[in-house]
Amino acid sequence: MTTQPAPLDLLLERINGGHAAEVLPDLDLLHTQQPGNLAVMTLRAEALRHAGRHAEAIDAYRKAGESGGGTRNWLAAGILLASERATEPSMQCLRRALAQEPDSQEILDAAITTLFNGGRHQEGLEYARRQLTVSRNPTLLSRAALLLQANDLYDESAAAFKKIVELAPDDPAVIGAALVPARFTCEWEWIESLQRRISCCYEQGAFAAPQEFPLTHLTWCGDEARNLGVTRAYVARMVPRVPPVTPVPLPPAGRRIRVGYLSCDFRNHATMHLMAGLLEHHDRERFEIFAYDYSRPESSDYRQRFLESVEHLVPVDSMSDPQAAQRIAADRLDILFDLKLYTGNGRSGIMAYRPAALQATYLGFPGSAASPDIDYVVADRFVTPEGSAPFFTEKFCRLPHSYQCNDRKRAAAADPGTRDRHGLPQDAIVFGAFNQSYKIDRGSFTVWMRILRAVPNSVLWLLGQSEVARGNLSRHARLSGIDPARIIYTPFADPREHLARLQLADAVLDALICNGHTTTSDALWAGVPVITARGRHFASRVSESLLNAMELPELVGSDADDMVRIALRVGTDAAYRAALRAKVSANRLVAPLFDTARFTRDFEQGIELMVRRHQAGAPLDHVDVPDRGAVPAGAGKPATPLGRVSSLQVGYAGCPLCAGRSASLGFANVGKHALWHEPLPLAIEWMRCPGCAHIHTRHHWSAAGREELLRNAAADRAVPAAQQAAARGAAWISVIDRVTALLGGQSVTLRQPQPIWVDVGCGDGALLMLAIDHGFAGVGLDTHAATAERVRKLGFSALANDFLTLDFQLAPDVLSLFNVLPQLADPRAGLRKAAAVLRPGAVLVVSAPDSTSSTWRMLEASETNDNWLDPEQHHIFGRRQLVALLEECGFDIAAITFSPHALSHVEIYAVRRTVKHPT
Repeated sequence: MTTQPAPLDLLLERINGGHAAEVLPDLDLLHTQQPGNLAVMTLRAEALRHAGRHAEAIDAYRKAGESGGGTRNWLAAGILLASERATEPSMQCLRRALAQEPDSQEILDAAITTLFNGGRHQEGLEYARRQLTVSRNPTLLSRAALLLQANDLYDESAAAFKKIVELAPDDPAVIGAALVPARFTCEWEWIESLQRRISCCYEQGAFAAPQEFPLTHLTWCGDEARNLGVTRAYVARMVPRVPPVTPVPLPPAGRRIRVGYLSCDFRNHATMHLMAGLLEHHDRERFEIFAYDYSRPESSDYRQRFLESVEHLVPVDSMSDPQAAQRIAADRLDILFDLKLYTGNGRSGIMAYRPAALQATYLGFPGSAASPDIDYVVADRFVTPEGSAPFFTEKFCRLPHSYQCNDRKRAAAADPGTRDRHGLPQDAIVFGAFNQSYKIDRGSFTVWMRILRAVPNSVLWLLGQSEVARGNLSRHARLSGIDPARIIYTPFADPREHLARLQLADAVLDALICNGHTTTSDALWAGVPVITARGRHFASRVSESLLNAMELPELVGSDADDMVRIALRVGTDAAYRAALRAKVSANRLVAPLFDTARFTRDFEQGIELMVRRHQAGAPLDHVDVPDRGAVPAGAGKPATPLGRVSSLQVGYAGCPLCAGRSASLGFANVGKHALWHEPLPLAIEWMRCPGCAHIHTRHHWSAAGREELLRNAAADRAVPAAQQAAARGAAWISVIDRVTALLGGQSVTLRQPQPIWVDVGCGDGALLMLAIDHGFAGVGLDTHAATAERVRKLGFSALANDFLTLDFQLAPDVLSLFNVLPQLADPRAGLRKAAAVLRPGAVLVVSAPDSTSSTWRMLEASETNDNWLDPEQHHIFGRRQLVALLEECGFDIAAITFSPHALSHVEIYAVRRTVKHPT
């Protein structure tokens, strides 16, 4: 006897009671018995949905809809497909439903939500505008108005929200949603009334009530405690609590660190404008890079650079959050960075499954994730000082300069043309402010107006905001006593055009609650000063971070009044303004902010510190990445092994100057240098002492190594023909003149016996010959035997000797050490030897690379600094460091100048003190 299925109303009751799986056999039987029964088909689809069998449920809903089951089936199928991120199939079902009920609020809302989440905002305009005419439901109307905002229709969206707030004046969620487009209008009376009502909720601890989007909140509220409360409420509301996928970790020994990046901005977007260089500079020998990509399709240069810079590209745009998490877990990452978090189109639900061993946020969201799913936030000491720690649920990984990466390969700003072309007055001081209008709060605008009053011949150059925003800004300017004609608007432009026109500004004024981020770095890359004031939370401290990494702390005011003072000086002191522009232009090529190689090494060091700590089983804790200094030009991992040094090199036990523990700067490949040959090592490792800042090689040459290095040196140090020697000698006249003056004048060279000049490292003999021509008894020293022999063949005195071991029988009057100290294993020993052999009052001339000179910085920026690639060179000095070393060894400094013989070298003229330094 066959058991009859229960009546449909009882089956529906059991489905709603949580027993969907149990009633499915009855429904399957009914569907077999009554295949055309629409009620059975619909109820069976419902049971499949409740049982979690979504693919079967979607198919069942569609079949019911095709059979005439009504709009509810098409709607249910569309919603389920949208939850699976199948946007187009979802819209196909929703369009079928709308064809039957075009004014259904519920179906319109589903279409609006599906297109919004699918990034197809423009297609949703028709449905949003229709919803605004048919619905009276404030929640549904809010979603329609937010879709208008997503299409940059801020004025239309804000106008809609004014009506929605009238419908629900006491609904905090509606007020919270209204604040988003309202911020773009600059109608601060209305904006501030919304913010006051939202703040009342927060004062009572009701952080969930306004349902604020965390990024919107950060743009108007600098209170870190409230920031954390709002974000926690958002996480509780929007991020699912799900069991982790628990990836099985790989053993750490002998493999690269696996790093993943999750984003939808791997394209022509601010994120890639900043990150392209970081991805390209990753050390592939130490790190394996994975990108989990849900970017919209495009074919820009930035997209191409991204595709070429990652090893593993995994598209996740069509995957659901759990599917994406499972896919990421399969790659067994050591660390995963979410580059979006709570910003537009972010998918923080993926991180909720904890698909990686360690999870961190970077770059996109300037605040705490407020989530147990995030272990670290990459930051720096400016945006996250010690006092911020209680307001972050994750630990800090603080980089030594700025947290923000930048792309050194970004094109230099092109010629902007004239000011007339952009509607700017030729003779005015132009203050730019290029943040979008949602960042322009009343407080920031008030400061800008104070600056315009203080600098009468000035204008404010803004991005072309919406019509409503421009009207409101003009009104506020008039109320501040400023003629609105002094505010000049410029349209939005592509990044290259904007970078070019930026140069026409004299300075850029920052927004104070939510600083410029990429906006600030854009201006600095264009060579334009940015003036800001210190903030109270991450978003309001970003410009301070960037300016310090540009070595421009003088542009960071302690408060708004101080910001006005700085801008006043820039606007009224033409000499200061010119000097400041020159400093910005020079620093952008040498300071840490735009040094992509240096940043990448620091970032990778942070990754290593986080990962190694986790692998060792240590609890999470803050990580402060030490500053290891600039990366030498050409430094990197050479193609051949680095360990072959044998007896040719001797390692330094510590810093040669202070015995401190030095850290590696990187490797320089010296294979193209004229002296290099087998069996010399192909790579030289450069070090930097964090204590005294001295830069030196990890090894110096042993006696056998130096002999091998110079084995083929004859041609390299050949003496030139007579005409060439005369031309080179003329370049040394300034040295002869300075030395002669220090010794007492030209008459000193007429006395008998003649004053003795010893030129160490005499090379082609040009200086030695000129000294003899001017009345000195000249002797040359050179460790290159062939070179000394060639000088002797010309009839001059030259010895093939090591300066440190030579026994001086007479005390020289002059000792010249041009580029000799950098080649000595112990430069201090060289200066002590000089002090021991020179008579009191005698002159010492030294030259050496000066790592603090502007020429050095320019060589570094253009990656043409050959000092790193000279295998004879073991030391690189800073000017002050060299002066201190000379004074320590018994010399008084007489003159300092740049060397005309080597671009990056400094020349120092010193006089031997009357009391000799002990040897």
